[in-house]
Amino acid sequence: MSDIRTHNPISPPDDNSVGIYIHVPFCRTRCHYCAFVTSPYDPGLEEPYTSLVIKEMGLWATGKAREILAQDVLVETIYFGGGTPSLLRSDLIAKIIDACHAKFRVIASPEITIEINPASSHRRALKELCAAGVNRVSLGIQSLNDEDLRRMGRAHNSRDAVSIFKDIRAVGFDNVSVDLLAGFPGQSMNSVSNSLEQVLNLGPDHLSVYLFELKEGTRIESLLRDGKESASDDDLAADQYEHICRVTKSAGYDHYEISNFSRGGHFSRHNLKYWNDEIYLGFGPGAHGMTGRHRYYDLMDFRQYQQALSRNELPLASLTELNPFTRFKDALIMGSRLVEGLSLSRLGARYGIDAFAFVDETAGDLHSGGLYRIVGDTLVLTPRGLLLSNVIFSRWI
Repeated sequence: MSDIRTHNPISPPDDNSVGIYIHVPFCRTRCHYCAFVTSPYDPGLEEPYTSLVIKEMGLWATGKAREILAQDVLVETIYFGGGTPSLLRSDLIAKIIDACHAKFRVIASPEITIEINPASSHRRALKELCAAGVNRVSLGIQSLNDEDLRRMGRAHNSRDAVSIFKDIRAVGFDNVSVDLLAGFPGQSMNSVSNSLEQVLNLGPDHLSVYLFELKEGTRIESLLRDGKESASDDDLAADQYEHICRVTKSAGYDHYEISNFSRGGHFSRHNLKYWNDEIYLGFGPGAHGMTGRHRYYDLMDFRQYQQALSRNELPLASLTELNPFTRFKDALIMGSRLVEGLSLSRLGARYGIDAFAFVDETAGDLHSGGLYRIVGDTLVLTPRGLLLSNVIFSRWI
């Protein structure tokens, strides 16, 4: 390691293209596996929340944050995540989109995504979102097995999920992603297989399949601790993941990132910013951002967030300066998630580090163990490495 650290890594040259993430924290109920920043839905907070997010944008855009964001950014993607963004009124979503255009330079055809919970949307709202400029939907189905949905704490059933998907298509969305969850405690291979088959029959343009990870403080953690749920089976989860990879490939989907599959080139342009070491700005309680030189996240408590903005202060809970070596490791981890692999020569040149030597010194034994391979100048995770990616990435934290 000492040889690598003496290379005096450099800060990379960033261009000014960015993604904007809007965190909508409101939820009617909290799913059993969820560890995201959420708060109980209160319709009386919708308009104050919208005004606060727009004010936060203004502080970033008018110079208050120039010491953090020292460039005239060009917005390429806008992503409404949560929480449950589909709880927010469509006219308020439109107002935030308009504010993005007013306060930042935005490309002619940005990708604008909203996450939708099947239990919190309807056809009229979908039409309004489409009219507001939203052009991509991420639908949180998770499973089409009603018993699995009940144990996950989801507020919808399988019929709701299929119905809202058809409504999304009917109002004109031609870029639709579906989320599925695999490896959840008690979730069988048959359940995952059937859910996948039914989803593929619906024909989404993009599919995100996440393997369950136990998070501290979640409802499922307490259920497992109290013996009210059986622990998940890692071998079964691996089998489910491998099955998903085989079936989606046969159905014409391109497996382009550990958890993501696309057909017809409908990659998530916003998420590619994370994986390609690009800048993104986060607005809203608990939102995260990376400006190139800094990483930050906002205050999670809504009232504290509100109070900071009332003082015309950025509502930051944390602002960390990124030294080039730390950012290099972040870029290595995120870029290695791409199934096509990561060019080590390009990454090394970007940061002034011998990336080949760094990978060999920190994870060479995992190469001989079959978790990744080097093809030309490209680091590629093997199928086994995709399953055990956290083992590899832990070497670079």
